[in-house]
Amino acid sequence: MRVPHHLIKTPAGFSFRQRVPVDLQPLLGCRILKRSLRTREMRSAQACALVLAARYAEVFSAIRKNGMGEKTAEQWLQELRGQQLHDYTLERDANGTLRIQAEPGEDTEALTRAIESIGRVNPAFFGAVAAPAVPSKPQPSKVLSLMEARDLWLKAIAPDTIPKTYSIKKSAIDGFVRTTGPDYPLPSINRIDLSNFYQSLADAGISTPTRVNKQSYLGGFFDWLIAAGYYTDSNPARSHVSYGNSAKRKRRKLGFKAFDLKQISLLFAPSAFANLSHAARWAALLGLYTGARASEVGQLLVSDVQTEGGVAYIHINDDGEHQRLKSEASIRTVPIHADLMALSFGDYVASLPTSSRLFPQAKANAVNGAGNWISKAFTRHLAEHGKAWPKAKRGFHSLRKTVIQQMQGFGVASEMRAQIVGHELDDEHHPVYSREFTPAEKLNGLVTPEFKTAGLSSLSFDLELAALK
Repeated sequence: MRVPHHLIKTPAGFSFRQRVPVDLQPLLGCRILKRSLRTREMRSAQACALVLAARYAEVFSAIRKNGMGEKTAEQWLQELRGQQLHDYTLERDANGTLRIQAEPGEDTEALTRAIESIGRVNPAFFGAVAAPAVPSKPQPSKVLSLMEARDLWLKAIAPDTIPKTYSIKKSAIDGFVRTTGPDYPLPSINRIDLSNFYQSLADAGISTPTRVNKQSYLGGFFDWLIAAGYYTDSNPARSHVSYGNSAKRKRRKLGFKAFDLKQISLLFAPSAFANLSHAARWAALLGLYTGARASEVGQLLVSDVQTEGGVAYIHINDDGEHQRLKSEASIRTVPIHADLMALSFGDYVASLPTSSRLFPQAKANAVNGAGNWISKAFTRHLAEHGKAWPKAKRGFHSLRKTVIQQMQGFGVASEMRAQIVGHELDDEHHPVYSREFTPAEKLNGLVTPEFKTAGLSSLSFDLELAALK
């Protein structure tokens, strides 16, 4: 069993992260629970995370079944955060047998289930006092051929991967299997094998971005094998292919270009905008005033439009069926700009059933994702009204760049921008120590003795709002 969404790795060690179920968030008054696991060892962290996840699930189930009872929200949170967590150590004895140690009084049944579920430790040795450890290379729980490993991985990722991404990942692993050999024993694969594969791609004229992407997918393949216990060395797929300075400059040069104000006014002019469908207009406007990705816009539910403190906002998340996000940082709240409200966005939302998608025509299981129709519609719109512009790479993603650069120009701080558009800051301390800005702060900015920044309301495109409405 994998628990990637429960574990966060930091220089200080692993931490456990549990998202509070959506239906319980109003009752408990929080969205995320975090705690340090006091370990830097992956297997111990996995065991701890599984035990905590099971215990938290029991508490959530109790609240759903019996309500809050006589306990306050703070008391329930104290019970969740106060779950006892002993130190777990995994060692090998003189015979090379893996053993686990736990403090007396630990819930051995829950821990045994957790350890069994990740296939790391024989439960017969649970709680045994480990003999002095001797250097010994861990052995995989089962020796697989490369083809068998490929089949297991593809089966594991299929339920949570959109068809297009699945096809790309399948292509990457299939190429490696062909190059290395389907019957090659998995434990024998090393960095040289991966280096040879990447070199074969370069010799075939495959571009650096494509090789970097394949390296990322193969890195995920070996991460999964390591977590499942089928591969016990460090990940051999990473850090082979990277962008040199020349490639980085070329990538920036050939990437999506932001729109200038004149181009925005042409694309969103009432006469030009009339050629788009009603839904495509709203999708384009959301891209212009939120900087959200096409996939994020396309998968929105009506229930994702919410209000806090009198400020309407969009909750971009992956809680609903078929909702997926690029990264943890993509989960965010984005306030709704005054121009969108002036264009009666609230009326559009109110016209839809509360249980439906914000854009019902978006196919949740589309091969290229829920935002594919938006990207295609906007690309056609751009081809018609921007055909005389200087040649450059432009599309729906250009709206995202436009929003980011506008906020930068109006003095929206990088930390605020990152939370609005769903970027991760390079500073590793931000996700641990920083707080989430409120929708009102993101909209209007924030001025304190320690911090000053503008907000999303600084965006200004001078659109003909009355005519567009």
